[in-house]
Amino acid sequence: DTATGPSSTPSTDTASSPRFATGDINDDQNSLMQLYFGASCNLIGAVIRWISTIPPVLCSHDYQRSGYMVAMIGQTITAFAQPFLLFAPTKLASFWFGPKERAFCTSITSIANPVGLAVVNIASPYLVSSPGQVPLMLWIYIIPAGIGCVLTLISFWPGRYHSLPVPGLHEEKQSFRSFLKGLMSVLRNKSFCVLIFVWSIAAGLFNALITLLPQFLCPYGYTNNQSGLWGALMIFIGLIGGTVASCILDHTKKFKEVGVVTLGLAILCLVWFMEVARLEHQSVNIAFSLCMFGFFALPLIPVCMELGVEITFPIAEATSSGLLWTCAQVAGMVMVLLSNSPLQIELSNTQVPLSQCSISMQRNDTFVSCLRNISNTVEATPAYDTTNVQIFYLACVVVAFIFFVGLFYPVYKRTDSERASLDTEVND
Repeated sequence: DTATGPSSTPSTDTASSPRFATGDINDDQNSLMQLYFGASCNLIGAVIRWISTIPPVLCSHDYQRSGYMVAMIGQTITAFAQPFLLFAPTKLASFWFGPKERAFCTSITSIANPVGLAVVNIASPYLVSSPGQVPLMLWIYIIPAGIGCVLTLISFWPGRYHSLPVPGLHEEKQSFRSFLKGLMSVLRNKSFCVLIFVWSIAAGLFNALITLLPQFLCPYGYTNNQSGLWGALMIFIGLIGGTVASCILDHTKKFKEVGVVTLGLAILCLVWFMEVARLEHQSVNIAFSLCMFGFFALPLIPVCMELGVEITFPIAEATSSGLLWTCAQVAGMVMVLLSNSPLQIELSNTQVPLSQCSISMQRNDTFVSCLRNISNTVEATPAYDTTNVQIFYLACVVVAFIFFVGLFYPVYKRTDSERASLDTEVND
């Protein structure tokens, strides 16, 4: 997952297209093939992205038609791998773990992807101080992709793949083997539609914040290194919050209650961040507000993934998780695109004298020398006041919170089915 981290908005867009088909593959074919294919595509895409930066490709006659296209092909293949890996946690949790272990399993495996983003957030600013160091960064990111691919082949080798039978699970699923029927059934579930809306806004906001954090902070004197470190801390602290929440969910099954508390507190932390992010010399406040936001926001991953399975049971797990992740990616893409909208206001140098929004362009770098019309200077990137963008994000998540509290009435069908099956076995 680390190698998938630096993917940009095109990666999010292209990753959305195969998601529904992936949900079908996850449930109607061997899950091992899903994992093999996802890990292999992740590695192949990382290699192709690096190839796009080598001199024979980069310094060709027309860079726009060679290096750029090669980079986009690699990015697309890497994005195509995401659904095959992101949809696995809920399915594996249902087949490998008992009722009191599933939420913890889903939490750990789902948060693995944000942890990869955290590592990338820390490493990338230190690996790249000028555009000429981009090829080195891409080459280094091939290593974790390769390790992940090898570990997938070793760990999930045929014969070592066993499932734990869940009472009442397989029998009820036989009538929902058709992916299309399951999909239509899910879309008619009003509670699930509310969950999709809430999860899409929350996850989209988190993805947009991670992507745009340097852009939010650089006008006020905060460097890319600081933004990367704070983004990583937000995710690592969120891993702790997700672990705590998953343990509570496993023992109480209070999915909505935990979700309401964590989302509400995450909104308060977001307001705190918005207030201090526009001020200079507030490093401690920014770091602490982001850490607390991560602590309360990331637990929504196991909450919403498990809720999706519970309220759509006996529909296949990958169908519900597939729809949730698809909508979240689309929402994140839209929120990132809004950062380039008229909502933001360009700032002059006199308004933000400490601005760190600049890029160093050195002509003697092999990478840079292949590009056209690059001067041997430090290119200043315009600084923008993103207050309106942040307010729009906040308004969206507040509306999602209201929907979650007032319109979401879940029925825990899987839990009820398991309890009924266990009671039947006891009576027999």
